[in-house]
Amino acid sequence: MANVTDPLARHIHGTNPQNLIEYITRQKIYDSQYWKEECFGLSAVDITEKAALQIKAVGGSFGGNSKPTRFLCLVLKMLQIQPEEEIVEELVSNEDFKYVRALGAFYLRLTGRPADIYTILEPLLNDYRPLRRRDVTEWTLTTMDEFVDDLLRKDRVCGISLPRLPKREVLEESGYLEGPRRSALFQLMEEETPKGVEDALAKLARDGNVA
Repeated sequence: MANVTDPLARHIHGTNPQNLIEYITRQKIYDSQYWKEECFGLSAVDITEKAALQIKAVGGSFGGNSKPTRFLCLVLKMLQIQPEEEIVEELVSNEDFKYVRALGAFYLRLTGRPADIYTILEPLLNDYRPLRRRDVTEWTLTTMDEFVDDLLRKDRVCGISLPRLPKREVLEESGYLEGPRRSALFQLMEEETPKGVEDALAKLARDGNVA
């Protein structure tokens, strides 16, 4: 029963949520020691605590036997129990534990609606904290903003195929998102010196520096 999806969980992208992780990878997770010893009967709160205390890196599988990371095990557990959307947003907005945030972001990218993915994840592009990443053969360093940028742009992250995500411009044209994303720097400049920003942009336009 430990490997069965919650019977109340709804299908995601037309399939059992656990199927969003490839079959072979799922079997590796089910057979892993961490899954058997630490992932039985977990609630969303339990997963959050384990992510805060036990996760020290993002990543998929590593080593010659493709051993799954703890991060990937908890992703699958979230797919299995399907926490409420509000809980997922709480994980993403958590500023105290960066790997809790990374876990929530990855899960949202797998299961979320496109507009929600951009709206909720784009603010994390202003989070520059370092993250350890467990690759197949080595440890590397990345940052939260780079990790989130990968989630928004790439087809595979942590060795997992991500559901197709329409480009932001398509969602803007369709009315699902408002305008282009504005950087935190631009917003800060606008808030502090709105007239100065307006004048600077007007000067750039006059000088022919706006594409």
